[in-house]
Amino acid sequence: VPPPLTPAAPAPQANAVTPAAATRPALPAGFDLAGFVRTAKLNFVRVQLAIDLGKLDAIREFLMPQLFAQLSKQVVARGGTGQQTDVVSLSAELAALVTEGDTHRASVRFSGMAREKPGATPVGFAELWTLAKPASGTTGWLLASLRRAE
Repeated sequence: VPPPLTPAAPAPQANAVTPAAATRPALPAGFDLAGFVRTAKLNFVRVQLAIDLGKLDAIREFLMPQLFAQLSKQVVARGGTGQQTDVVSLSAELAALVTEGDTHRASVRFSGMAREKPGATPVGFAELWTLAKPASGTTGWLLASLRRAE
């Protein structure tokens, strides 16, 4: 599990949609909640693997430029030393969905169990990721910030 990072920008709360309390019509037209969550989980694992392997080009595919700059410094500081994180279990839920101006922001709460050394006892983790994409749909979701969840 990557070290905690300072969020690039706090997720705005105006026009927030909390799926547990909201109805389907509040989601943007055509928004596939199940597909979004499934892809978010897959990307969580992909980002973790890229971080573990120190593959900056792979990491860049998933991150906004500001967050990439922060995270790449941490990866480079390891001095080429790889790490291995085994995600033993992973759940994800859409915590909020915001449209502000021409940008959609989604907050996804990830939780589960992971081990940072082979054979180690898995430990619990919880993270809140903020993903962003243009409302025009010209690009996909990119990770804007991440932090340990409480």
